[in-house]
Amino acid sequence: MKDIFLNGKAPVTYPTAENFRFIIQKGAYTIEDHWHTCMEILLPFSGSYDVSVQQQHFHLEKGDILFLHSGTVHSLSAKNRGTRLILQFDIELLYAHREFQTLLFSMPPCIHLKRKTSASTYRKSLSLLLFMLQEYRHQHILWASSLYASALELYVMLLRAPEIQMQTFSAQKNGYQIRNVRLQEKFLAVCRYLNQNLTSSITLENAAAYAGFSKFHFSRLFQQYMGTSFSEYRSRQRIQKAKVLLLTTDASITDIAMESGFNSSSTFNRTFYNSENMSPSDFRKFYAKLQN
Repeated sequence: MKDIFLNGKAPVTYPTAENFRFIIQKGAYTIEDHWHTCMEILLPFSGSYDVSVQQQHFHLEKGDILFLHSGTVHSLSAKNRGTRLILQFDIELLYAHREFQTLLFSMPPCIHLKRKTSASTYRKSLSLLLFMLQEYRHQHILWASSLYASALELYVMLLRAPEIQMQTFSAQKNGYQIRNVRLQEKFLAVCRYLNQNLTSSITLENAAAYAGFSKFHFSRLFQQYMGTSFSEYRSRQRIQKAKVLLLTTDASITDIAMESGFNSSSTFNRTFYNSENMSPSDFRKFYAKLQN
C-alpha cells in the first residue's frame, strides 16, 4: 500500500495501462489526510470504516458504499479487523465525455449509499462494483473495455438517481424540483454550455438566449432550479475550476485567474477569498503541506 497511500497527495500507480486499480485492504488501518486526482470508491466487505471528508464524518458499515470525488481531502480509519474494497480510476475516463463535465463540477465531495436502504441505486451500484471486481480479477478478453463501460454505467446511474440529484442541486433542499424532463435537460444543457465556456464573458442574457427564454423568466427558473442566481453559479463554477488548476498545475495565480474566466487577478483573489476564506496562494500552500 505504501506506493499508493502517502500523506498529502497520494500518487496512484495503476498496475496496468488501463487506469483502474482495485485494492483489497484487510485488518485495522489508518490513513491520515490525503487527496488524489483519481475517483475513489470504498466498500467494506466486513468490518467497518470511518471516513472524514472536509469536516464531515461518515461511518461505513458492512456493505455501505462511499463515492469520493477527485481532489477531495479525506482520511480513513478502520479500528477493527475487516476486509474492504477500494476502487480507484482516472477521472479523465468521465471528463472525456462532455455530458459528465457539468454534473461532475456540481457533484458533492462524496456520496454515501447505505446497505440498509432498499433504494435501487444502492443495489445497482453494488451489483456493478462486484461485476467490475470479477472482470478485474479474471481479465478475460476485453476486460478493460468492460471496466470502462461499467464505470460509465455506474456514474450515469448514480447521477440520474433522484436522491443523488437532491445532493447535487441545492435547490432540491428547498423543496423545489423540476419535474418536466425536457426543462430539466435544458437547464443541464445551459450549465454544460457555461462550464465549457467559463473563460468567455457569458452573461445572463447569453444564457437565457441559449435556453430560449426571456432574461427575466430564465433568471427566475434558474434561481428555483439551481438554488442560486446565475451570476453566483457562474462564479462558483469558475472558483471550482481554479481550485482544480491550483491543485494540479504550477501555473501562476494570474494565469489561473485568466484560465478560470476572471478578467483580473484582483477580482479573482477577492472572489476566491470570499468563497474559501483564504487567498488562492494560501489555498495552494495549505494543500501543499499535505504532500510533505
